[in-house]
Amino acid sequence: TFEERQEQQDILHGVEAKIADEAGFIEASLQELDDHLRTTKTSSIVYEMARGMDPGYVNARAFRVMFLRGTRYDAEAAAEQMLKFFEMKHQLFGKSKLVKDITLDDLDENDIACLKSGCIQLAGKDRSGRQIILNLPGLRDDNCTLQNELRMRYYIRMSPLESEETQIMGCVSIMYTVGDMKDKFGGSGYYENAKSATLIPDYKAALHICTDEIGEHLRHYSVITATSMKLRAKCRFHYGSQTECLYHMSTYGIPPSFLPVDSSNKTQISIQSHLKWVESRFKMERNESPLSSAIAVLTKQLITPTENDVLIIGGNRSNNEGNKRFRALVKDLSKAYKTGSKESRKDLVDRVMHSVDESGGRFLKQHIDDCRDRVWRELPKDQIRKTVAQAFRNSYRRK
Repeated sequence: TFEERQEQQDILHGVEAKIADEAGFIEASLQELDDHLRTTKTSSIVYEMARGMDPGYVNARAFRVMFLRGTRYDAEAAAEQMLKFFEMKHQLFGKSKLVKDITLDDLDENDIACLKSGCIQLAGKDRSGRQIILNLPGLRDDNCTLQNELRMRYYIRMSPLESEETQIMGCVSIMYTVGDMKDKFGGSGYYENAKSATLIPDYKAALHICTDEIGEHLRHYSVITATSMKLRAKCRFHYGSQTECLYHMSTYGIPPSFLPVDSSNKTQISIQSHLKWVESRFKMERNESPLSSAIAVLTKQLITPTENDVLIIGGNRSNNEGNKRFRALVKDLSKAYKTGSKESRKDLVDRVMHSVDESGGRFLKQHIDDCRDRVWRELPKDQIRKTVAQAFRNSYRRK
């Protein structure tokens, strides 16, 4: 229907109505989920095995709410997914790990090597606060088996669900096969990876597929057509160069910084932020550092400068394209700013801020973090206003 299509468009652009999450609604949904599980559990030997091993783990309220949130409180769908989830977990990790949260210590060294390849990464959040899961097939490890890949993908996709905010807001997946990121294995394992992803209890808000070759496009299209109608409706294909794909993605609220390009060569992918995230997870799980450290590293992944950003580096002048456009616009408007009223000056500052935002840029300032790394932080709006106003004053004073 028209209403369903409109709702799907809203979801893709991150403007969907927030789901109800009140205690009474959750309790009613949990009861409905329990009813469905009682009538269907006999069809899953693995679920019954898990319940017999540790009923506290299987029946935990937080665990079940996670599945309800992932299906937008469709109790029947949540029950079906929960049964299949345990079957997948049993197949990947065996009976001994069926009723425990999987950690990095549960992965073998080949799984870890596969994880460190960076072929799947958590790439920050979109402008609606949804977790971005980035797939880079060109980084798949030659020595990894399909089982290694499925195990490490399970670990990565479950990690964001430690946050209730991510459970509620959902995830946006991006398959990026532009340039060197094309899959050197010709799509081997795509179907199995896609199938296992559907069993992870995250809310799948959108799937974006970026390609620059018709063969890649058709390969992904054939996999998507084998999925459910609901998932197909959430999928968008983007065909073109890196610049074109980044632009298309920005129209869906996904900042260009989702792609971790090397600062010295913007056609090369960097996995340094991903490796720091892996290291922080090891420390966190072994109680060597708090959870906030892993979250901090994940946040850093989002702040990767792009050519559209306005970079603020102390008193230094940046020649980034975003800075050049910013300076040119300020120069063009500086006379109007100098002679304008307080209200008109405010409008001019807003105009400059809007221009940077429309181009997909942000105002980023460089900081030194606790690890002595140089990192970028996005300025809050009040500081951006002060920065733009100061740029206007500096511009007309030079004349």
